[in-house]
Amino acid sequence: MKKTDARVRYTRRVITESFLELLKDKPVNRITVKEVCEAAELNRATFYAHYSDCFDLLESIEQELLDDFRGSLSLINGFDVSALISAIYAMVEKHEDACRVLIFNGASPSVLGRMIDLARESGITAWKRQLRHASDAELDMLYTHLSNGLMNTVLDGYDKYSREEVISFVNRIVKSSLELFR
Repeated sequence: MKKTDARVRYTRRVITESFLELLKDKPVNRITVKEVCEAAELNRATFYAHYSDCFDLLESIEQELLDDFRGSLSLINGFDVSALISAIYAMVEKHEDACRVLIFNGASPSVLGRMIDLARESGITAWKRQLRHASDAELDMLYTHLSNGLMNTVLDGYDKYSREEVISFVNRIVKSSLELFR
């Protein structure tokens, strides 16, 4: 793994923080590189050394979130979602500013959908082994129902409920949903 120079990490962090701050007030297509650079107190050449435009910067931030989420998928063990929810919370905590702007505040609604899609194949494959009476269409609908519910429960409840409350609730919902197919 190639280590990134501390100056590069600092520059990217400052650019990202400035961009996310601007993204709180206006959509990406209304943010200019000049505005990001002014907020970050960097020149445009520095910005362009790292990103081609604000859309590239947004994609980079989203990709970092997705990469962390992809890593949390390895924690899925059948129908026990406790480890997955804990991993989602850890990912949100690690990237709280980005998650609050992009996901919680809806600046980039596609990120949540992309996260759900990342887990679709592995989730359904694991379920097929345990829910032999369910059709492919039923498994797909079950996955859609549970994954959207799980993600929205975590996101909507992030500031309202403890991690333990969410884990307990989601485990009960998953268990009752799965009883339909056993």
